[in-house]
Parts: sequence; structure tokens; C-alpha cells
Amino acid sequence: MTRSLKTIFRLLASLKVAIPLLVLLTVVTIVGSLFPTPELFRTKAYLGLLAILGLSLLFITIQHSPMILKRKGRNALIGVITTHLGILVVIAGIIYGGFTGFRHEVKLIEGEVTIIPGLPFVIQLDRLDIEEYRQDEFPRMNLAALPKKKQDSHLTLLRHGKPWQSLTVAPGAPANVDGIRLLPAISDTGWTFELLVTDLLGREKTIPVRPWAPPQIKLGDRPVMTHGVQGAETREIEIFTMEDDDIVSLGLVTDDQSLSIEGYEVSLGPVRRYTAMQVYNRPQEPVLVLGSVLMFLGLVWHFYFRHRDRRNERSNNA
Repeated sequence: MTRSLKTIFRLLASLKVAIPLLVLLTVVTIVGSLFPTPELFRTKAYLGLLAILGLSLLFITIQHSPMILKRKGRNALIGVITTHLGILVVIAGIIYGGFTGFRHEVKLIEGEVTIIPGLPFVIQLDRLDIEEYRQDEFPRMNLAALPKKKQDSHLTLLRHGKPWQSLTVAPGAPANVDGIRLLPAISDTGWTFELLVTDLLGREKTIPVRPWAPPQIKLGDRPVMTHGVQGAETREIEIFTMEDDDIVSLGLVTDDQSLSIEGYEVSLGPVRRYTAMQVYNRPQEPVLVLGSVLMFLGLVWHFYFRHRDRRNERSNNA
């Protein structure tokens, strides 16, 4: 081992380095948890800091293991080494998951195909079955604060443009496809619709309206906005504009009623449901389970032999 490598080894194997690293990592983790920034835990800086801490713990274990194995009561101290090993496996699992895992939150619309880069399949939402709780079931509750009574997403997964798998998922009942999980978000559902705008020359334009990305619509020189669709039976779309910082309604568009604005005819096109879906994988799960088992066994081993050795000492001194 060269002099520089020995210096690095002694530096990382020192508690003067390990403890500040642990404190810094703890502070960063707490801050990242209080101000949720999921990408923080996947950044190279965070994973690199975790890797340095893991190396420090590994070198500390390597440096002190020979001394531990020679000491009296080493059976209990072997449990400490096993616990350290478990911590190292957990750290390795976190780093592995940080570099290889992924998480996407997408919106699936009935009848449409959603492509997520990197996935070996595309997702088509065939049908979204939703059943709401009735007010008479919970007379004192705000129904908007309750999850759906039923929220089933019927999906078709396609490979190479052809149906591959059909499955149904719901909040709390995800599907696992080749290690990739599909989990609908609780109550993050709604309606999308299309506006059909006919100009003065009779040309028709379709404007998709998505609640999470409202379009900018201009009818002649007038910019307008839209929102609506409260339920399956009440398809009312309100068109409004801003005048002197005030919201001014221009009227409603329904299935059988169009609206004329600045000579443009606005009518309602197809209305479809949507649901939010989390698509993710956790390749580090088996590694984390192994590390947790090693930590548990190490602690049990340590405290069992420590208690046994102390009991034997008391017996010998009696």
C-alpha cells in the first residue's frame, strides 16, 4: 500500500472524520425530509457523501477487527462487527437504488397511451371506474376530504405496439410488472376535455384542456381561460377572461350548447377521466432487507453474549 493510500485509510478510519461525516449526513437528510426534495436523495453529492461515510465505517471496522477478535469477550464484539456489516450493506443498497432506481408520476387519460422514457412498455388507460361515497353515508364529513369508495384503473400494457398485459390497479393495490410498480395516487383524479373552436372562415381547431397544464387560448385579440366538468352528469365548461384584474365570465359550454365569442364558435368535444399514477422501481429492496437482517442479528448476538459473559463473571466472583 502506497503512502498516500495509507494516509487516506488512516484518515477515513478516524472517528474525527467519521463523526463529522455522520453529523453532516444527518443534517442534510433532516433538511431534505422537512423540505421535501425527492431528487436530493438521488444526487451525486448526497450519494457520494453516503459512500464516503460507508468507506469510513468500513475502514474503521477493518482497523479494529483484529484487536476485537483478540480481546476477552470477543463473542459479544463479533456482534458489533456484524452490525457494522449490516450498516454497510444498507448504505450500499441506498447508493445502488439511488443510481439504478427511478420514480415517475404521470397522468393517465382514458383511451390514451402514455409513454415513459426508459420503460420496456407503454401504458394505456382503458377505463377508470370511480365510485364516490354518498353524503348520507357520512353526513358530518366533507366528502372532498375522503378517498374514493372505489378507484379502479383498468390498464393495457403494450410492447412493440401490441397488447402485452391487461391488469387492474387501485390505491393500495399496485401491480408489479418485471420489478416496475404501478400505483394510482389516492383521489388524484378528475376530468379532461377538448374545446372545438371554429373561426370566422369555418376552420375548426381542437384545444385539449388538462387541469394540470391549462392552455393559453386566444380568440381573436381576446385571451380566455377555461375550467369545469364537475361530474359525469354535469358537463359545464365555463369560459372566462380577465378585465382590469377582475375575472369576467363569458358563458358556459355544455354538450348541447356552444358559445360565440368574438365571432368564434366554441363547443365541447370529448370528455374523459384521468388519474395520477406513480411508476417506480426499488431494485435495492433485497439489499436493504439483507442489511437490516444483519444489523438485527448483530445486535441480538452482541447483547446475548454480553449478558452471558457478565453473568459468568458474577458467578466466578461469587
